[in-house]
Amino acid sequence: MTSLQNMLLIVVLITDLTMAANSRLGTCINITAIQGFALGFLPLAIGLEKGMSFELVAIAVIGIALRGILFPYILHRSLLNSGTSRELKPIVGYFLSVAIVLVLIFASLWISIRIDFIAPQLLLLSTVALSTIFVGTFFIVGRRLAIMQILGYILLENGIYCMGLAFVQDIPMIVELGVLFDAIVAVFVMSVATNKIHEEFEHFDIQKLDSLKG
Repeated sequence: MTSLQNMLLIVVLITDLTMAANSRLGTCINITAIQGFALGFLPLAIGLEKGMSFELVAIAVIGIALRGILFPYILHRSLLNSGTSRELKPIVGYFLSVAIVLVLIFASLWISIRIDFIAPQLLLLSTVALSTIFVGTFFIVGRRLAIMQILGYILLENGIYCMGLAFVQDIPMIVELGVLFDAIVAVFVMSVATNKIHEEFEHFDIQKLDSLKG
């Protein structure tokens, strides 16, 4: 892999780690946007190495538009309507979250080394893919606010996208577009549900919904 591809993948790792340490919801959304831009430019970096194609350019443009612009815009609108700015009491504290994310990154590296059909030059890509999947899952189960869980879902989708690049460099365009449009539908639905939760209960805390009785 080229130095440009490695740089973009390192940016993705840094965003995974930075989100774990941050309590500001707006900042976390912006960090997700940075990750989206990095992943969006990744197909172009691959194209510079192996030859540019219409499919790579289309996937890059659509990925940047959705991951880097549209998803953050939708979440910022939800955040603006709520008036909430921080997650003060996550299920897992921020210091411990950073430690867990570091462990997940090293575990992803350990797993990637032991996957026989991963070429050595794709080791970083596979590590980033697995760690982003693990970190996204961790956010879904380790955060109380619905917006943070939506960000976790976006990270999970980003990791699956990276995993596709790690195992199959030439992803059919229709497959990648299908994953992206699945993600956009999910983010729209979860954002609407989040706004409805706030309208009814004036909070985004999913755990408080457990106290509701039929």
